[in-house]
Amino acid sequence: MSDLIRNARWFAELLGRDSRVVRLFRPWYDTVLDLTSGGHGIPWMINGVTYRVVPRHRYQMASAYDAHLAAWLTARVRPGQTALDVGANVGVYVLQFAHWSRPDGRVIAVEPNPSARAVLERHVRLNGLDRRVEIVSAAVGAAAGEAALFAFDADGMSRLGAPNPMLASRATAITVPVVSLDDLCESRALAPDWLFIDIEGFEIVALSGARRLLATRKQSMGIVVEMHPDSWEVAGTSRADAESLLRELGLRAEPLSGQVDPLAVYGHVWLRAE
Repeated sequence: MSDLIRNARWFAELLGRDSRVVRLFRPWYDTVLDLTSGGHGIPWMINGVTYRVVPRHRYQMASAYDAHLAAWLTARVRPGQTALDVGANVGVYVLQFAHWSRPDGRVIAVEPNPSARAVLERHVRLNGLDRRVEIVSAAVGAAAGEAALFAFDADGMSRLGAPNPMLASRATAITVPVVSLDDLCESRALAPDWLFIDIEGFEIVALSGARRLLATRKQSMGIVVEMHPDSWEVAGTSRADAESLLRELGLRAEPLSGQVDPLAVYGHVWLRAE
């Protein structure tokens, strides 16, 4: 299989990865990879560690995926810890948290999109993580209920409220259950060591439903959030709302992606207890 992958990469580089020929060839190539692997996935390196992934979704799991953040987490996640990954998509951070917390750490992966969740479930099985990863089929919000998720296939830009402009012509509305982080953790007696949130603009809403969790865990829990300030309006929140909530929760946003202002531009932030 390594020769097949190497030759295909040479072919794609020769013609251009976005060329019409390569785009037409790619679905056939993905099918061949899947068949050649016997349905067991292909080896794929993410930030220096090799996992097994579904061929069609390998490019959602880049070899240097958020490399700076991954290095930061690698230095801090400890064996046996529990991570709560909110907006897990196809599992790039699920696999990594499971690796960083090995041999007996746990990952609770929350993903509302059925298409992404199916790929996530397969990645968990391919990497032998069934006993250490629990997948929750829900979106996260301020309180329990239902909401419309605008999704396209397993794309990570699917979101609640309204379609991402980049997916607007292709996204379909799906009604999904919504849980709060407080209810989710209390129903499972869950005390996570890490809270990782990437939900396309609804991060402030999700944090507003985690008051009880944060009251008891913020001093001992690492909190990393991918902030999408340009999408907060869709979620009905604003910078003023974010600043007010963080003050109430006793959290300070520190940039992890080089942002000058972590509440003004897109990027990962570490929410530190004050």
